[in-house]
Amino acid sequence: MVYRGPSKDCLPCRKRKLKCDLRKDGCGQCLRANIACFGYRDTNDLIFRDQTRSVQRKMLSSKATTVSLQLGALNHVILPNGSRLSPQPQPAWHVRARHDFFAHYVYGLSSSYDILPALYEKSKPGDHLSASVDAASLAFFANNHATSSTELLRLAAENYMLALRQINKALSSRELASADSTLQSVLLLDLYEKIMGRDLMSEQSWLAHLNGALALIKARGYNDMTRSEVSRKLANKLFTTLLISCYIASQRIPEGVAELGRRLDMFHDKDDAKWRLSNMNCKMINFRIDVAEGKLSKNEIVAQARQLEAAYCEIEETSSQRWQPRHVMVSEEDPDRSSIFGDHYDVYRDHFTTQVRNTVRIMHLQLQFYIQRSLIGDESDEAIRIRSESAVLTERYAEEVCASAPQFLLPDVHPNNCIPFTPVQALKCGILLPAMFIAGSATTNPKLRLWVINTMRFIAESGHLHAASVTAMMLEENPMLDFRFMYAKLGGYAFTS
Repeated sequence: MVYRGPSKDCLPCRKRKLKCDLRKDGCGQCLRANIACFGYRDTNDLIFRDQTRSVQRKMLSSKATTVSLQLGALNHVILPNGSRLSPQPQPAWHVRARHDFFAHYVYGLSSSYDILPALYEKSKPGDHLSASVDAASLAFFANNHATSSTELLRLAAENYMLALRQINKALSSRELASADSTLQSVLLLDLYEKIMGRDLMSEQSWLAHLNGALALIKARGYNDMTRSEVSRKLANKLFTTLLISCYIASQRIPEGVAELGRRLDMFHDKDDAKWRLSNMNCKMINFRIDVAEGKLSKNEIVAQARQLEAAYCEIEETSSQRWQPRHVMVSEEDPDRSSIFGDHYDVYRDHFTTQVRNTVRIMHLQLQFYIQRSLIGDESDEAIRIRSESAVLTERYAEEVCASAPQFLLPDVHPNNCIPFTPVQALKCGILLPAMFIAGSATTNPKLRLWVINTMRFIAESGHLHAASVTAMMLEENPMLDFRFMYAKLGGYAFTS
């Protein structure tokens, strides 16, 4: 099916059914109405794209060359018949970045920023939320372009400083200090920090904004924070983000975070698998800290790791059908055989479900590591049995991670899958990287590790995803690298959906 992309008009103009003037510095209609503009659709969205597999393969085998957008300059697109599109003027950086962020991250990838558009529509140009959106948008845009210019990074930093000033100004107002838009602004600055801060030395700045957000909630009062659905969603987002930050920064769960979790608990159904897993992750984080601080003996490490393992399994086994994948069996003759490890791959309800299940597998794999390391040198029958079971589980979880990848790679699995990847398809592949790295690192099967490396290279080439190339290189050169360093280096957990 051949289709033409949507209008280039900004979203507010399309919703208000007005003619957008497409001004390079921002839409005039939005400026006159004093409303926030989401930016314009990318020129690439207007290029014809064939979604059928056979035509995709013909295009890949032809001599057609596509020169993609690179930081503000659509040079040209050479089609198979030799025709070309003329160069077109591009909007200002912040306008393009804003569109990219909303179209590909907020609407395309994330399930936790669904309240941002409604809050943003009420913001004013230059206020704390607008400035925070621009800072996060520019960081996101720069991250997705390997050829990021110094100017783009400078603009991102400038908007970040502006956002800090505007948030501090908002905090001086009692009304704004307790507004949902202010907490959302702080969470956006946390996203900026995690995209731009690529090493564990940045952990203090990662936690600073989140601790500030936690202080805002305490100032508002937990009851006020959970009174409306929007406030509860923001509090849930903060809780989840704090857990990830504590995990990567090796910080024990603060009592304030634990209290926030207890307050939110009443708003979650007892069968809510994701919430149950979040509570389990709190225990896992504190267990890791206890191990690191030498508070547990080897026998206690093994016992607690096995208890956590059993608890994670119980949640997975009792969760609803929506969390379970559909297995797709393949034969040796399948043309996509090289994209699949083993005899099948798994298709989940969506990328969000895939990520949650892979996050649990990361925890499983780390627990098996603690068990096996603690039993080194113990040749008792019980220790040998536990080690053997743990080795089998390690390979099983690694293979399950691998089985979750092809659904985002193969053109026929989802309607919007294609080769080369679409921007959202590339982002969905990006959320695979942490789990794929730890699966390739944990396995003792050289074929599985090689498959992971080759798959990362395929994602890097098909999705123009530099992070996938970095992941493959790290797995080749230093497979025993601390998982936290890899996650931080890629800015990976900034993109948890």
